[in-house]
Amino acid sequence: MLIQPGFLILAVYLAWIYAQVVLIIVLLGALLSRNYHWRPQYVGLGVFAIAIGALLAVPLSKASLFSRARTEGPRTDSMTLQHRVTWSSHLVRRVIFMTTLPFAGLAYTLASPGASVNYMVPIILAGLVGFLSALAIAECNGLIMETFDTSDLQPGANTKHRLQSMASNIRRRRTNYSSFPRVCAGIFASQGLAFLFAAAATGVGSSMTRSLGAQAATGVVAGILLALTVLLILALWRFKSVQVIPNHTFGTRRGSKQWRGGSAATDDAYWKPVIIGNPSGKMRRMSLLELGAQSRWTEIRKLNKLIKE
Repeated sequence: MLIQPGFLILAVYLAWIYAQVVLIIVLLGALLSRNYHWRPQYVGLGVFAIAIGALLAVPLSKASLFSRARTEGPRTDSMTLQHRVTWSSHLVRRVIFMTTLPFAGLAYTLASPGASVNYMVPIILAGLVGFLSALAIAECNGLIMETFDTSDLQPGANTKHRLQSMASNIRRRRTNYSSFPRVCAGIFASQGLAFLFAAAATGVGSSMTRSLGAQAATGVVAGILLALTVLLILALWRFKSVQVIPNHTFGTRRGSKQWRGGSAATDDAYWKPVIIGNPSGKMRRMSLLELGAQSRWTEIRKLNKLIKE
């Protein structure tokens, strides 16, 4: 999974969000304790603002302006063929809150110089970071699920079972739709990196604070997150038009002749092009993430014999 450039950018971006949240928890606790001379129980309440912000993001991550849910779904895939970007598109909504997150981290950096600023300012901004971080993490997990879910592309889901694989002519073989190995691998890889980055942030947080200062340390982390955000936006931009449906008439079984040198003797009588949804064309614009070797659309192109397996 990590060999795919698009997924690698997504995984590092998600992992860095974990690292930033952990670092802000550590630095906010140190700020309230040293500069504002709060007692430990009140320091804990102040840091609890990050959890409150993440809790407020839960309804929005389910169905709202910032989520993948739509009030009225598209009837065809023509939205992937249009060359213009609309304000209702997924990419625009993702760009809005993805770019807001690193700037919220930079705002927290500027608002944490010490006792000269009211203590509620860094607390509120830390809660905003928690809010946007929860939205970004939910969106990253959603991207992994919609990009690498191939459960409906198993043998028998959209092609005929061979007679030899059936138990009998009466009892049909069941197809399992609940296996998500690529999604599980993607979430495992991204979360594994996230925990490693969070552990590193915990370990180096104190040394960074001593060497650079709390403000500089937070600013460096937010700056790196901004660079990763730009890379992720580029990885999600659908820049390339790729053929996903063969040139033949839908439902015919002449497709394998073109791939196998045009020999009718090698034609597979059970092969049938895979058509997902209600396509309005044979081409689809794809992003770097969707062009990955393990992605859903690459698997569809393999089943349609448009690329070698």
